[in-house]
Amino acid sequence: AEGPDRSVCLVDFQQQTQLNKAIPMGNIIGIIDHHALQSNTIVTEKPIFVDIRPWGCMCSILAHGFAVQGKFLPKNIAGIMLSAILSDTLNLRSPTTTDWDCRMTSMLVQHTGLEDVNQFAAKQFRAKSHELSLMSAYSLVNGDFKIFKFNDSTNPTTTYSIGFGVIETTDAEASLKRIDEIIPEMVETRTEKELTAMMVAVVDIVNLNSTLFLCGPVEKSLGVAAFGGEPCTNGNTLLLPGLVSRKQDFVPPLTKVVADGWKPPSSKAKDSRRASRVILSFADHDYGLLTRVYDGKKSFTDHDFGLLTRVNDGKDDLPTMATIISKG
Repeated sequence: AEGPDRSVCLVDFQQQTQLNKAIPMGNIIGIIDHHALQSNTIVTEKPIFVDIRPWGCMCSILAHGFAVQGKFLPKNIAGIMLSAILSDTLNLRSPTTTDWDCRMTSMLVQHTGLEDVNQFAAKQFRAKSHELSLMSAYSLVNGDFKIFKFNDSTNPTTTYSIGFGVIETTDAEASLKRIDEIIPEMVETRTEKELTAMMVAVVDIVNLNSTLFLCGPVEKSLGVAAFGGEPCTNGNTLLLPGLVSRKQDFVPPLTKVVADGWKPPSSKAKDSRRASRVILSFADHDYGLLTRVYDGKKSFTDHDFGLLTRVNDGKDDLPTMATIISKG
């Protein structure tokens, strides 16, 4: 890799489970974040710069840093940071929003010359929701996904790994209708990543409610213990009125219920998973979509395990792309 010894500042996370394997922990010189310090945080051999604040978005912290240090902030970068704040705080409506997020939003709006920030946020959310409608089940489950590790309350040597994905959308119904695709993908992810439980929340950013997908008995037990209520949709969903934030609404109840003694129920369910692999497919998307392909259905031409093939798609505005050819 180019510059393998380059220094790295982590932004928006500080857990080892979320650290790219290509980044040695010895290269980390700083952390800028707005999440709680939980188990499995990074460990460094020497002191590093750390700026963690209980704000709604990491980019609010960055913008504040530019302001207090009097550093010039290019307008295009300011626009990206503004978009991040609006996304993370759901246009300043999330319970994680602070006065500082509002101040930084106001500052960036003035700096970029944006005329209508609400209209801008609405367009941003619609664009994101449209992109979600084009994504595969694999991409939906693994896109906005984090792993949290909790120690058993009575046996510190036992650790529970909880995967939690989030699908934020203005069209929650469209994502909910794909439950038959998403649940099997959650099972695959849970197995491949060796998780104790795997959850995905579909967050309705218009009505500020969520629906939690539950892919098995462990998830149902944990979900009911943490959030209460009664599973519906054949036991595969749990309604979470008024809860929208993984950081503030979802993870703290999970942390508390494990600390209070929750343990995964024993399950004797037969593993009915089929062998599968994840490929990069350009069949339905110009830039490719990560998609799971199951064995038992011929998926590749010319080679059992697929071949990376250089394809010129005839579009002048796109580079020639490497793709995986699959049978129809």
